[in-house]
Amino acid sequence: MPGIPPVLTQAQVVDYSFMEIKNLKELVDSDSPEETGKAQEIVKLKGMTSLRISSNEIDDLENFHKYIDMVIENATDLQWLDLSYNKIPRIGLTMEPFKNVSVLYLQANNISKFGDLKALANLPSLTNLALHGNPVAAKKHYRNYVVHLLPRLHKLDFSCITKKERVRSQTWAQIFRKKLKGKKEDDE
Repeated sequence: MPGIPPVLTQAQVVDYSFMEIKNLKELVDSDSPEETGKAQEIVKLKGMTSLRISSNEIDDLENFHKYIDMVIENATDLQWLDLSYNKIPRIGLTMEPFKNVSVLYLQANNISKFGDLKALANLPSLTNLALHGNPVAAKKHYRNYVVHLLPRLHKLDFSCITKKERVRSQTWAQIFRKKLKGKKEDDE
């Protein structure tokens, strides 16, 4: 198989962690001399529900779905994604095709703006999200913002979201957000 071969740790789990991946294109391209000049067919992995690409050096999720679709059959059926401990600065719409993802680990990346989290609202199944270790998690009102933005979440940063937090985030949204009317969320 061209590109970096995954470690299949358990049934339905594909693991590309700790492979020093810098660019997602490496998942499908190989620079090994024996493969140079040969057109090789990529064999797609079937029945996968979980994908780990943690602890690498990925700094751009552009075309994420394209590359994942090339290595996993029915990639949009993935339910669990671990992209933690990389250098990812923004999410963008790259996650939008993954409507079935319920667990998303993005901790210890470089996400710094509240506006970069808005795309996560397009994941209707998302119930468990980890963002701690990103600059955005150190911002004032971080937890209120995320709980308000993603009302279906059950856990944020491995902590259960309580009813009290949900009420507090709604109150925050009604009061504090009015002050932000003139200020761009992306700049927060």
